[in-house]
Amino acid sequence: MTEITSGDVSRRTLLKGAGAVAGAATMGGLFSAGAGAASAFAAGKTVSVGSNQSDPAARKEDVAWVAAATKAGFDVKLNTVDHNTFQNQINSYLQGTPDDIFTWFAGYRMQFFAQKGLAVDVSDVWTKVSKNFTTGFKTASTGLDGKQYFVPSTWYPWAVMYRKSVFKAAGVDPAAIVTWADFINACKIFKSKGLTPIALGDKGGWEAMGTFDFVNLRTNGYKFHTDLLGGRASWKDARVQKTFKNWESMFPYQNANTLDLEWSDAAQLVLQKKAAMQVMGAFHASIYTDPADLADLALFPFPEINRANRRDAVEAPIDGYMLSKAASKNSANAKALAAWLASSDYSNAIASVSPTSLFANVNMPASDNPFVRQQVALVKASKYVTQFLDRDTRPDFAGPIVGPALQNFLKNPGDKVKIAANLQNQWDALPPA
Repeated sequence: MTEITSGDVSRRTLLKGAGAVAGAATMGGLFSAGAGAASAFAAGKTVSVGSNQSDPAARKEDVAWVAAATKAGFDVKLNTVDHNTFQNQINSYLQGTPDDIFTWFAGYRMQFFAQKGLAVDVSDVWTKVSKNFTTGFKTASTGLDGKQYFVPSTWYPWAVMYRKSVFKAAGVDPAAIVTWADFINACKIFKSKGLTPIALGDKGGWEAMGTFDFVNLRTNGYKFHTDLLGGRASWKDARVQKTFKNWESMFPYQNANTLDLEWSDAAQLVLQKKAAMQVMGAFHASIYTDPADLADLALFPFPEINRANRRDAVEAPIDGYMLSKAASKNSANAKALAAWLASSDYSNAIASVSPTSLFANVNMPASDNPFVRQQVALVKASKYVTQFLDRDTRPDFAGPIVGPALQNFLKNPGDKVKIAANLQNQWDALPPA
């Protein structure tokens, strides 16, 4: 367990071991603008970047930092791919003709690609930029061999997102939602007033993972949750059924078309005051383009289910950048841009279009934005921090196996015993880690 401090926040993160063998996938025409031409780059600071920032707000962030990097003398060739496609085909992308730099995450999945030789060691970059990060962020960027393979940029907690005016109009006090009974009672109140209590969109197959994580953490505790994702506990364990049963009690209060909606579609229901809440990362705020709406946005911790576990764990993933094997052909330029991505110039460019972001760079001033300060307080109050299911378990298990299984559960909750058994059987069938 290590400490990560960002501005005025101290957070903890567990770094998990890696070494899974990812399933093969066909490339097709994906990333056709990739950096296979790295060896043909002309002199200068030309660098290609593969990005999963396909959502409109995220694309604005890319546009902002690329403009700032251009002023700094870089020629950035940005290759943006649909977020879900990027995630699902990342393994084949990295084994093919990847861009020099690509967006990715800290934790298990970073270590996996580093160990497989699909990422470039950036320890020399860290000698130049380490003053911009705490020891904890450096640890989160370190592979199993002790070298750094990741440059962190932003991080964010997951929680229950809501509009203050909606809760006030319904007579619901979010501060009073502590236990599961409190939460379900609030759902009943919202439903009686014609609102959808909980907005959920899981079309991408990853969005509901956050809800599963929270329900499992609250039901069975941090150790069982991490053991389950690490293969040290079985999906056939009766405790998994308790998690599914508790999660199922939320279903009467969700929108019916969960598998037809992206996360942002579900978030729009909250923005438009058609739904009261969404369990989501703080990037939920990115769709609030009107300052008045943004000022109305707030969050509270996912409620307590088992008194023994309280609300002591929070999901708080770290996003950032890695250098692919292609970058070795354009090493000086790619590492120069990696160092720039670790600078305040990069963070300031993002902040100019995303005022609710939390930055890994400790030189960024503490924000006075109320929603940002809520995020900080939430993480500071947490005993344990997880990265998120698709970053805390094997990549060949999370997306292709767990994602569809949770979608199946959302459609057919009565099959929860069979679903859990299938998850364990598929885990057991994976190649050795």
